[in-house]
Amino acid sequence: MVENEKAVAAMRQFLEALGLDLTALGMEKTPHRVAETFARFFSGLQENPDDEWNNPIVTQSKGLVSVRNIRFHSLCEHHLLPFFGTVHIVYYPKANRIAGFGHFVRAVDILARRPQLQERMTEELCQSIVRGLDPEGVLIVVKATHLCLTMRDQLAIDSNIMTTATAGCLTAGTDAYKEAWKLVMEEKQDG
Repeated sequence: MVENEKAVAAMRQFLEALGLDLTALGMEKTPHRVAETFARFFSGLQENPDDEWNNPIVTQSKGLVSVRNIRFHSLCEHHLLPFFGTVHIVYYPKANRIAGFGHFVRAVDILARRPQLQERMTEELCQSIVRGLDPEGVLIVVKATHLCLTMRDQLAIDSNIMTTATAGCLTAGTDAYKEAWKLVMEEKQDG
């Protein structure tokens, strides 16, 4: 990866402004490492999740499709601290058009590799699926732990945040919406 010298210099200046003596602490390479790491963390800005839906699969599927427990990590745009969790997607295909499951994972990853708000990421994923697959309906549920909350407030150590986005026939209040939520909430049954 080509190193961004401007980012390295800015990180060095930032750390020194906080009173850190990088040489005395053995942190001379830290500005380089941080710049390189954040370039990776924000690489989703150069990608478009809509590209994941370019080659839909046509099947005879007539029911709801659910892709659950997609793990992600991102950085909140307010504090640049991590938040991480799971994404659950339920959609109702239209005209038998579906996408391979890996495309959902990659779309989540693209959106997570940006400075992000959980609420926006949830809605952007929903709208990307709507634009790309034109389904009858979509339900997105994101559950995450935010270190900007848990590290700063001991009372919030076990907290998590849930956000949803819906479209089409899976909008709140419909029978299909209730059916979709059952798929999201269903626990794995043993044996």
